Amino acid sequence: MKIGILLFSTILLSSGIIISAVSTITKQCELVNYGYGSVANPPQYWREELWSVLNKGMPSAYVILNGTRIVNLSNVSSVQLNSSYFYVYVIKGYVQPYAYLSPIGLLLIFLGTATGFRGMILLIQERALGELSKGYAVGGSIYKYVIKRLASFVISMMIVSSVVIILEAIHGVCITKSISELITFSMGYSRHYGISVTSLLLTSLAFTSLLTGIAFALTVYLSPFLVMKAILGSSVINSLLRRWKYIGNALASWVIAIGLIYLFHVYLNVLPIGSPKGHLIYYLILPLVSLFFPFIGIFANRILLSVSKVPQEFIAKGLSRDVLVFRHILGNLTVVTLSSISAAFVEMLIAEFLVEAIFAWPGLGYLIRIGVDYDDFKIVEGVLMIYSSIVIFSNFIADVIYGIIDPRVTR
Repeated sequence: MKIGILLFSTILLSSGIIISAVSTITKQCELVNYGYGSVANPPQYWREELWSVLNKGMPSAYVILNGTRIVNLSNVSSVQLNSSYFYVYVIKGYVQPYAYLSPIGLLLIFLGTATGFRGMILLIQERALGELSKGYAVGGSIYKYVIKRLASFVISMMIVSSVVIILEAIHGVCITKSISELITFSMGYSRHYGISVTSLLLTSLAFTSLLTGIAFALTVYLSPFLVMKAILGSSVINSLLRRWKYIGNALASWVIAIGLIYLFHVYLNVLPIGSPKGHLIYYLILPLVSLFFPFIGIFANRILLSVSKVPQEFIAKGLSRDVLVFRHILGNLTVVTLSSISAAFVEMLIAEFLVEAIFAWPGLGYLIRIGVDYDDFKIVEGVLMIYSSIVIFSNFIADVIYGIIDPRVTR
């Protein structure tokens, strides 16, 4: 059973990371429109394409007049001609054709890490205690519990949507238009880029999902191993974990990011930064280390501190140290940690926004930086909307998993 949970979580996590990696793939795209007249119009719906502008830049455009004369354009827009011509309007650039898969990848990553943490703890308990690791808990209706959590999710999303509608109304946007855009998941057009904000969000979410998935998975999967090593007598790891919390808080991800850039990119010149122009893995290393290093210590230290506190009623029962640690303390700790795992996920997302902005990694953090720099309200609004949705949805998923693992909360 324990191996099954761990295997299932590994499949979910691997699928999420693979899907996120696939959603970052770019390929060249060429859109063509032709006609006859004194105004050359670009191809219809070109702004809805999943242009990889953060990674590859804006698409280029040119107009061919009467089959011979080529007019290069500085931006994609309708062109007024001095007379009537037969024209061919061409837009060339790079798109991320699978970027729409990025939300699915992020969901699978969160599900994989949440269930994987539980699977790791169950496996450790079984290896240490055997049959003594089994426990039973009586709960209420999981169906009613999920309905309650779903209602909370819907109410939270309605509140966020209402805030967005109010903000747009303040900026002069018609309320009915705002509601229509929210229902159709259309966030309008970027003032800076001139393309769909939805496409910008999806293409940048792909890179955010990939970086978050790897960093968060390493943190959640390695933490139980470090804690077990510390509990079972490794004084070095025990001391390291207790101090790592302060190191992680003092050296935040953005501080580590600046240090890594100076050392490995500026001074040694061995690792690149910015939008990936070659092998993706080389551009991923520095942002990944910046996120992973402080969070693995903080997360493992939270577990270790909880394990160190043995309730007096367990000691009074005369239970052995192994049963105390591996069944009662570690078992209860798993439930408590799972209830806060979405908070840890959100904390890492916040840190990732700063790291992406520093490394110019083409994710949501870099996108909102551009939105702020160029006073692009639609981009900022879109990023905050998708961030709020991720936070609310991750809390909902964590609550459901919490209810399945510990039936007592459904009573």
